[in-house]
Amino acid sequence: MGDISTEEKPQSVLFAPTGSICQVHNLYQTKPDSRGRSSWTKEYPDDLVQPAENEESGQYVLVARNVKCYDGRKSLQVKSIVVQSQPLKTFLDNVMKGYPGITMKLDRVEFSRPFKPFVHRWERFVEARNNEQDMTTKSHVDLLYRPGDFVFSVVDGRKRAFSFESGDISPKNGKFEMEGKYIDFDGDDFGYVTHSMSVPAYEGTSAIAALPAFPLVYHSDHATIRRQLTARGKLWQDHRGYHYKQYEGIAKTYFCSREMKLSIKSRIVIDTKAYTTFNPNDEIYLDSDVSDELSDDQRMISTPIIRGYALKEKRWLEFYIDGVQDIKWDARAFDSLVLPHAQQDLKQLILAFADAHSEHLDGFDDIIQGKGRGVIMLLSGPPGVGKTLTAESVAEVMKVPLYVLSAGDLGTSASRVEASLKDILSIVPRWNAVLLLDEADVFMEARNSTDLERNELVSIFLRMLEYYEGFLFLTSNRAENIDPAFESRIHVSLRYPELNTASRRQIWAQFLGDAYIGGFSSQELDQMAEVALNGRQIKNVLRTAHLLARKQEEELGYSHVQTILTLRGSGPVSAEDS
Repeated sequence: MGDISTEEKPQSVLFAPTGSICQVHNLYQTKPDSRGRSSWTKEYPDDLVQPAENEESGQYVLVARNVKCYDGRKSLQVKSIVVQSQPLKTFLDNVMKGYPGITMKLDRVEFSRPFKPFVHRWERFVEARNNEQDMTTKSHVDLLYRPGDFVFSVVDGRKRAFSFESGDISPKNGKFEMEGKYIDFDGDDFGYVTHSMSVPAYEGTSAIAALPAFPLVYHSDHATIRRQLTARGKLWQDHRGYHYKQYEGIAKTYFCSREMKLSIKSRIVIDTKAYTTFNPNDEIYLDSDVSDELSDDQRMISTPIIRGYALKEKRWLEFYIDGVQDIKWDARAFDSLVLPHAQQDLKQLILAFADAHSEHLDGFDDIIQGKGRGVIMLLSGPPGVGKTLTAESVAEVMKVPLYVLSAGDLGTSASRVEASLKDILSIVPRWNAVLLLDEADVFMEARNSTDLERNELVSIFLRMLEYYEGFLFLTSNRAENIDPAFESRIHVSLRYPELNTASRRQIWAQFLGDAYIGGFSSQELDQMAEVALNGRQIKNVLRTAHLLARKQEEELGYSHVQTILTLRGSGPVSAEDS
């Protein structure tokens, strides 16, 4: 009997337990069939290309991964988006905060189709985008500014706009340093002036509107800013030339190339031409001239600074146009001037001279051109009797500046006096101002054979007066000592006597005015008038009494005046003692 053949049974393959081999087993997707279906194989594909995500692709903010589309409407569709930019991940971190499965701490953050996180957080994304779209990075700050664009900045606390010219990032400190143009006035012409600005170096991102100088279009209310700056520029343009105004605010001057700021509340004369003449170190240099008729864009970039003279401070200063106001004239100024009864007609004579000078009616000028055209009045008498007030009142009636000058302002050396007088006597007629030379005795005292230096001062002053074309008041405490040569040059000489009781009562009433005189009886005014005070002293007493009343939160009354008079040792007789 032979061997019996049997069918061989396959032997079982033994595999390691699931997940026990510490290696990666790669599977590869097969080519899709005609219906776009594919499977996986362990066979390594023979048609692979080089990986597309490498150092080159890593340069980009986003990587969009596209796959073929087989629905007949398009060839490709986005399968996923990879976020690689750290600033963008920081932005999305706020948008996606709290969303399940999303973290921005990875180097590579991928969002896959259909991008549900963006659908669910779309409103938050749009809001964040609107808030962040006006951001810039340090490396891109210079790309914000284009030549000709308007740049917004705040200079000395005031909004300004400039026309951008050029800029670059400094290799030394990382600042973006730029130059812009604005419109200024040099006394003759309008023109462009260069202004330097800078944006400090910063890390990360910054809101564009937070930069110290940024394109105006990024301002949240740029349309309003344009209107405001254009209106201010129109006002500034209208104040070229000469103007007499009131000013309240900060003004600027320069000392040893250092800027100094002063708080000013004073009447001023706006006159850029005179400013540059008397301050040659502060001359305005225009890069190029422009037409006198400025466009709205040129008005918008105009400087807010005007230049002129502060009369009370006696200084040439730079002022801001927004502090300029019209003068509120005191129509009763001349009426308040107290003169002795016998000299009341002199008021009309003074006004007649003022009117004639204003209208150039005098037909008796000297034959020599420019000689003898001025009006000169001498006011003499003790202090505080109304000499200065007379000049102030005339200027107020004429509605012209009052330029007050003292001997101390001119100096004592002949050369300095001559130079100072020459400047002042040239500028005052230009403004049609009234000039008051207070306590002018040192320049008018009779010459003698022993004091040659003072004789020279008198001679210089006489010569200057002969060619002066303005309205001049001279005050003197010693009119009897005036050099005889002045008699032919003085048109009116007015002597003020010591104030009597009636004059003092009138002065008390004038200074109290309608606002306060109701708090004083007729008897109290009589008692106050008995005190031997001059006009300046009466004014000071009332000013101090008013401060006392305000401190005590009371209306100004006789008791406050009586207290001040008693403290200064000149108290009036009380009602009980009268």
